[in-house]
Amino acid sequence: MAARLKQAAWAVLALLLLSGCGGNPLPAGMDEAALLEAGRDVMLLLVGGAFDEVHALLREDVAEGVTAEDLQSLTLRQLDGAGVYKQIESSMATGQSSNGEEYGVAVLYCTFSKDKALFRLAFDPDMALIGLEINRQ
Repeated sequence: MAARLKQAAWAVLALLLLSGCGGNPLPAGMDEAALLEAGRDVMLLLVGGAFDEVHALLREDVAEGVTAEDLQSLTLRQLDGAGVYKQIESSMATGQSSNGEEYGVAVLYCTFSKDKALFRLAFDPDMALIGLEINRQ
């Protein structure tokens, strides 16, 4: 049962983020600067290994199916060999929707000492973290 719940949670995260980033308007009342700052903060926690802190930022329904160890595994798997984090090269914010829920996505293009990575961090209008994706470039 727990494995199915975990798979369902990851499916929701993937669905939220796979809608793509086309520069759509943010949900009403969501501030672009605040969204990008929240995304930057989560990205820095991830690259700094603070997976429990990131887990605490997840919205309750999402956190039920994802553990801090899952976040650690995802981050380490995606950033393996990228080297040391250097800086955010560029960023953008976009609005998305899935299953009737609107949310904002902070998209961060980051430079590491040996490679680059793309972070997509999704937040609901109340600024709770609802999904994340990390991809080496």
